[in-house]
Amino acid sequence: MIGLKDRGTLAVGMRADVNVFDADKVAERQPELVNDFPGGAPRFIQRAIGYKATIVNGQVNVLNGEHTGVHAGAVLRHGR
Repeated sequence: MIGLKDRGTLAVGMRADVNVFDADKVAERQPELVNDFPGGAPRFIQRAIGYKATIVNGQVNVLNGEHTGVHAGAVLRHGR
């Protein structure tokens, strides 16, 4: 629909984002205020429980609720 030819299938060489979760435990936590924008500006975040991992293009981005430091994705632009 938007011209991405290397997505939609879990296979070697294809791009995919996968969330591994425990369906019986997925829930929202209370919103919290963090000051992590430049200059210490505040924003609200809302974490979740029950998610085990987020895998982006074959690399683990989030493991047990903590970012691993991996940045495997890319911002999608029209026509890309």
